[in-house]
Amino acid sequence: MHKREITEKAPPDLTIFSNWSGCIMAIIATFALGSGTLLQDGSPSLNGLIVAIMLTLATGHYYWRFQITKPANNQSLSAELEGPLLLVVIVWTIFRLGASFLPSLIIIPAMTIAWITIHYHGLATLICVLVVVAVEAALTLTGNQTLLLASTNIFFCAIVVASLNFFPGTKSYKTKLRQARIDTDQDIASQEQAIEMGLTGDHISAPEILQGLHNFDHSKSFSQQTVESVNKSFELQLEMIRLALNLTTIAVLWPDPANDVLRLRYLATTREDINSGPYPVGTGITGALSGNHEETELVGVKPSHPALPYYRKNGRVGSILALRIPTNQPDNVKTETAKTGILCADRESDSPWSDRERQVLRLTGKKLGLEISGCRLLLNMDRQRATINRLCHGLRELNSDPSLESIFAASIKAVKAQVQTDLLALCLRSGDRHQIVLAEGAGTDKLTNHYSPIEEGLVGQAIKTGRTLPAGGRYLGAAPIFSNAQTFTAYQSLLVVPLPDEDNTPIGCLVVAAKDPGVFTKNHQEILEIIAAQITINIKLGQAHEQLGVQATTDGLTGLVNHQTFQHGCEVMLERATRNGNHLCLLLADLDYFKKINDNFGHPFGDLVLREVAKVMAETVRTVDLAARYGGEEFAIVLENCDGKSGLILAEKIRKRIAQLHLTCGDKSITVTLSTGIAVFPDNCSDKSSLIELADQALYRAKGAGRNQTVLCSEPTN
Repeated sequence: MHKREITEKAPPDLTIFSNWSGCIMAIIATFALGSGTLLQDGSPSLNGLIVAIMLTLATGHYYWRFQITKPANNQSLSAELEGPLLLVVIVWTIFRLGASFLPSLIIIPAMTIAWITIHYHGLATLICVLVVVAVEAALTLTGNQTLLLASTNIFFCAIVVASLNFFPGTKSYKTKLRQARIDTDQDIASQEQAIEMGLTGDHISAPEILQGLHNFDHSKSFSQQTVESVNKSFELQLEMIRLALNLTTIAVLWPDPANDVLRLRYLATTREDINSGPYPVGTGITGALSGNHEETELVGVKPSHPALPYYRKNGRVGSILALRIPTNQPDNVKTETAKTGILCADRESDSPWSDRERQVLRLTGKKLGLEISGCRLLLNMDRQRATINRLCHGLRELNSDPSLESIFAASIKAVKAQVQTDLLALCLRSGDRHQIVLAEGAGTDKLTNHYSPIEEGLVGQAIKTGRTLPAGGRYLGAAPIFSNAQTFTAYQSLLVVPLPDEDNTPIGCLVVAAKDPGVFTKNHQEILEIIAAQITINIKLGQAHEQLGVQATTDGLTGLVNHQTFQHGCEVMLERATRNGNHLCLLLADLDYFKKINDNFGHPFGDLVLREVAKVMAETVRTVDLAARYGGEEFAIVLENCDGKSGLILAEKIRKRIAQLHLTCGDKSITVTLSTGIAVFPDNCSDKSSLIELADQALYRAKGAGRNQTVLCSEPTN
């Protein structure tokens, strides 16, 4: 136990002028307005312009302090007055500077006053109204305006204020606004308290592998619920101890995260002159708990001694006991952010504290500390559960759709849900090259589907070595990421994570980059490697799924679509042509004397002929058309939005290219020819079966006329 006389006094608050600077500026401007120095011969004077500029700067300073920087404690009197007071004065200054040119400007300050009366209440509104009345009265007394004009201005403002305040719905709006402010203040206070007491996810570490994951959004609400529970428990316990020991006050003071000030967080008292703080660290008796001192007491406190910072008035304090609240820090709580509070107890009696009383207060401190430690442990468990769920959710999304396009998109989404990045890319190996199949982020608009040699870039190195690059996630911008032709100097953090295959040969890489340095830690790398392994599995499954789809729809020998797919595709294209009123052209082609080729040169050479003919067809038709192996040596081509003349031109082009093929078997050169029949919808028929039948009849006529030619059906639609 540490006993000594407390002599420390609270240091002077050097920020008082800064806090009241806006109000002081508004008062100066009010005097300037009332004296009439803002105008000279009915025009704005130099003084008026200077005051307007100073008011603008003061308003900007206020906005910066309370809107952008958002200080933790902005509910002081100066904060309540400064905003509305500056607003009224600057609007009234603008009105006075422009009144000689546009008298109707009075509507602007009138509406401003009305708005303030709705959004503010109490002292702030009263002072703003008094400022307006004082300015108008001063201008009248100094002879700068007539009494009639002053009365008119004030009366007009009163009418606008009354009209707006009595407007239907205003009362309900004010009630909702007031409640919203109360809720916001409570949320801010709870969040501040949670941060100070280490009851947020930011102050608690998840298991090492999960430390790189984002927090779930519900962590904030969970912290608020925890704070509310702690508040109720602490308040009940403090009141019980106050009654049991006949204390005047028992309070818990807690330091802010920066350890600069103490805040009064919990209190049970019989006094009303409570100063809610905050107080500088070391104020009064709290200064005796510096260093390793865990407990101190003071007996026989002088009436003039400011030993307790939470009293506005000195005196009525006979003895004080203060002690540190011990908290057991779990291994996953960061020590540097786990601050401990101070338990203060005082009474009017100046008798020394008995051993029993000290023991009760020490046990109280331990009990409060254990509750906080328990809440931290529960919060940590919740955070672990949330982060694991998030990781599982991201991996589960990868399995939602077997198509490669969906897998690529889900992969990017899964990574973004776990780590913060400015650039994300997925690369796959393709022979002696690697391809960027999907990329997101600044400067990636031209990256997708870009190919690079396998030996280029960190991506190529990661694929070759099977190791995550660069070491430590640090990127200096010198080494190319994808190819030698591309540089990304804006990024300082980078991880290129291989997509591992079973034979330790990566199928590609996952690339994440950030502009800030030190973004990716070892934990991030481990998380991304887990995700990369799952991405690999899903990509291979997706590739297998697509391969099965291709096998089910294409002819294995020629690579063209098979007969079943042709039938379905022709039906779909015919329906589209009917709906849009377009032509549809069907070509049925047959290789001439193909049986002789098989008999004379063997089936392997016959297969080669079929593949070469199919290659010509695939290269000649458009991407919107459909080329199919109809069966045996027969082929079918469906030309969308194509009439008979255009179909004949394309058929002849294919026939001539096939006739020019240089095919050899041993020392013999073989020439292949093609006969083709053409039918057109709706010129020759109105349904699929008729279209196929007429095209087949035209093919029969082409063969009967000597082969190696194209015949266009001339039969009209019935």
